[in-house]
Amino acid sequence: MAVVNLDQQFMAEVIEAYDSHDSGTDILPMLLAQACVKVLHVTGAGISVTDGLRVPLGASDATAAQAEALQTTLGEGPCLAATATSEPLVADETSMAARWPMFHRELLARTPFRAVASVPLKSAQQRRFGALVLYATDPAVLQRLSLIEISINIADPMAGMLFDDPETVVQDGTRLPVWMTNRPVAQRMNVWTAIGIMIEHAGLTNADALTALRAYAYGHNASLDDIADHLTTQRLHPDALLA
Repeated sequence: MAVVNLDQQFMAEVIEAYDSHDSGTDILPMLLAQACVKVLHVTGAGISVTDGLRVPLGASDATAAQAEALQTTLGEGPCLAATATSEPLVADETSMAARWPMFHRELLARTPFRAVASVPLKSAQQRRFGALVLYATDPAVLQRLSLIEISINIADPMAGMLFDDPETVVQDGTRLPVWMTNRPVAQRMNVWTAIGIMIEHAGLTNADALTALRAYAYGHNASLDDIADHLTTQRLHPDALLA
C-alpha cells in the first residue's frame, strides 16, 4: 500500500472540499481550516493574518470562529504569540493560564477547547504574516502532533494558496485576493473604520483607540466586531467608550 504523506492528505481534502462547494474562492480560508481538522484529527482550526490588526480569515466551524474572535477582542493568544516569535507552539490549560490569562479564562468559559497549538504562516520571502491555530478538547491530541511537520506540509502550502492565488478583485481601488471579500475579513476591516471614528472624535492614537474598543467589548461581553459595527452604524456614541 502506498504511503500518503501529510501534504498529500491535506491537498486531497482541500480539493475534495472545494469541488463539492458551489461558492467561489471567497470560502477558501474556511475550507483550508476544515481540511486541517480532518487531516490532523483536531477539534477545530482557524486561520488569521496579523498585520496591524489581527484578522481572522476563516474557521472550521462556529465554535472555532468564536475562539478566533476572542484573540482579536482580547489582544492576546496563541496566534499573536506564534507570529511574533516565528516559532510554532502548543499550550494546555496550565500554560495558557500563565501566558494569556484573559484568553484562557474566556476560552474555557465559552468553548469546549482545552488546548491550542499555533503555527506561523510565512510568505515565500519568509515574512511572518499570520498563523494557523489548532484547537482540541483533549490536550493529548495536540501533544502527539509534529508542529514542524505541520509547518512544512500544511502551513507553507496554505500560505501559498492564500497569497499566491491569481484570482483577485478590485475593492476601493486595491487589488485583493477574492477570499479577502468574505464576511469575517469585511467585519475586521470595519474595526479600522471604528478606530478612525475614535481618532477623529477624541484625538486618540491608533493604539489607544483600539485599546478603548477592546476594553468596551470585554466589559460588555461583546466581540470587537460587534462594538465596531455599533459604532460605525451610530448605535453607539464614541463618548460611551471614553467613560
